[in-house]
Amino acid sequence: MRKVAIVLVLLMFGVVIAGCIGQTQTTPTTTETTEEKVTSTTTTTNTVSETQTPAPKYPLTIVDFAGREVTIEKEPQKIVSLAPSITETLYFIGALDKVVGVTKFDNYPENVQEGRTVVGGFSDPNIEVIASLNPDLIVGTSMHLKYLEQLEKIAPVIIIDPKSIEEIYKAVELLGKVTNKEEKAKEVVTETKDKIEEIESKVQDAQRVKVFYIVWSDPLMTAGNGTFINDLITLAGGENIFGDTQGWPQVSVEEVLARNPEVIILPPHAGMNAEDLCNTQLVNTDAVKTGRVYTLSSDDIVSRPTPRIVEGLEEIAKFLHPDVFNFTYQPLVCEATAG
Repeated sequence: MRKVAIVLVLLMFGVVIAGCIGQTQTTPTTTETTEEKVTSTTTTTNTVSETQTPAPKYPLTIVDFAGREVTIEKEPQKIVSLAPSITETLYFIGALDKVVGVTKFDNYPENVQEGRTVVGGFSDPNIEVIASLNPDLIVGTSMHLKYLEQLEKIAPVIIIDPKSIEEIYKAVELLGKVTNKEEKAKEVVTETKDKIEEIESKVQDAQRVKVFYIVWSDPLMTAGNGTFINDLITLAGGENIFGDTQGWPQVSVEEVLARNPEVIILPPHAGMNAEDLCNTQLVNTDAVKTGRVYTLSSDDIVSRPTPRIVEGLEEIAKFLHPDVFNFTYQPLVCEATAG
C-alpha cells in the first residue's frame, strides 16, 4: 500500500509540474500575439497616416464683393491689381511678390511700381497692357465692373470693394484665401482689430469732440455717414458735425458756422491748407479760434480700405484727444481774422 501511495503522489506531482510547464510555455505565445496585434495596428495606422494627403485647395470657388461666383483653377502667380488699395492689401498678407501689374496711383509700399508694369489709371485700365502680362488673376473694384467682359477674356476676375471697416477684414481674408495666404491674412485681421480696440478703449471715457472734416475747399465738401472718415471720427472719440448727411455732401460756410466745430481736420490735398482758413469765415469757429486745426500725414490712410486705415484712426484720435495720447501739436495762429 505504501508503494502504491508513493506512486500516486509522484503521479500527482508530475501533473502539477506539467501544468506549470504548460502555463510557462503558453504565456509568451499570448504576449507575442498581443504584440503582433499592436504592431500590426500601429503599422496600419502609420500607413494610413502616411498615405493621407490634404484635399487640394484648388480649383477654388469664391463669392466676391459683387456677389459673383468665381472659380480659380490654380494658385495665382501673376496678379494684376487695378486699385492701390488692393495692392496694399496684397502687400500686408505677403502676396506682393505675385503682383505683376499695378496702377499709376499705387504708392505703397514705397517703390511698389518698380519691377512692375503700370496698367493705367484707377478708373481707366489699359486692357491691352493687362493682356500682355498674361496674368492668372485680375483683382478690381466695383468701378471696374464695366470692363468685366473684356477682363474675363484674359483671366479670372474678382471684385474687392469694402465699404466699412468690417468689410476691410472680409477683403483681407478673401484675398488671403485666393492667394493661399490665409494664415497671414488672419494675423493681419487680428492685429488690426486689436489696435482699433486699443484706441477705442483709450477714448471711451473722454468727452466727444465736435469735428469738421474738409474733403475739398471749393466747393466746400465734407464726409458724411457711410464713409470711412465718419467711422474713424466716431471710433476716435469724436462727433462728426455732418454725420447726419450721407456720402460726400457739399456744405456752406454758414452751415459750418452754425454747427461750430471744436476741431477741423483736412488732408494734405484738400485744395487748401490750414493757414488758408485764416482768410475765410471759418476763423469764427471754435476750432480756428483755439488753433485746433490739423492736417493728416496722408490722404490715403483715411480713404483707402486697407489695414492702413488704423493709421488714420490713430492720427485722428491724437488730434481729438491729445492729452490721452501725450500728443503735442503746434496750434494754428491766425494773424488776422476775416471780416
